[in-house]
Amino acid sequence: MKPIPQPVKDFVGSAPVCRLATVRSSGEPHIIPVCPAFDGEATLYVDIARAGVSAKAAASNGSVTVLIDEYYDDWSKLKAVILRCRAEPIEGYEMDRAWELFRGKFPQGDAIGWSARLSLALRIRGWTEWGITQALPYQPE
Repeated sequence: MKPIPQPVKDFVGSAPVCRLATVRSSGEPHIIPVCPAFDGEATLYVDIARAGVSAKAAASNGSVTVLIDEYYDDWSKLKAVILRCRAEPIEGYEMDRAWELFRGKFPQGDAIGWSARLSLALRIRGWTEWGITQALPYQPE
C-alpha cells in the first residue's frame, strides 16, 4: 500500500461519521453509517451490532470499504477518501485501545451507555482520495 499522507490521516481522524460498506453472502451490497476512531496510521476502529447485517457480512467476507466525505455546493471544496480494508474482530489490549480512542472522540457515548458490541479493526489495505491533498479543478460559474 502506498503511504497515507498526513492530510489524509488528519481527515480520516477527524471524521465524526463514515459509511461502512459490506457484501452479504448473497452478493448484495449493504452500507451503514458508523462512528470511527482512527489509530493515526493504518487502522480504523468501528463498533457495530453483533447480530446486524454488517456483522454477518464482515464475518463471511472481511473485505470492506469505508467512505468518508464532505459535500459542498461549491464542488471545488469537495473532499473524500475511500478506504479498502480488511475487517477483523478485536479483543484484549487492542479492544481497550480502540475504546480509549472512542471515548476520547465521542464523550457523548457515555450518556447513552455506549459500550462494545462487535468492535472491528479495519486494516487499511488501499486508499483513494480527492480534494484533500489538492483542491479539485472545478470552477463555479
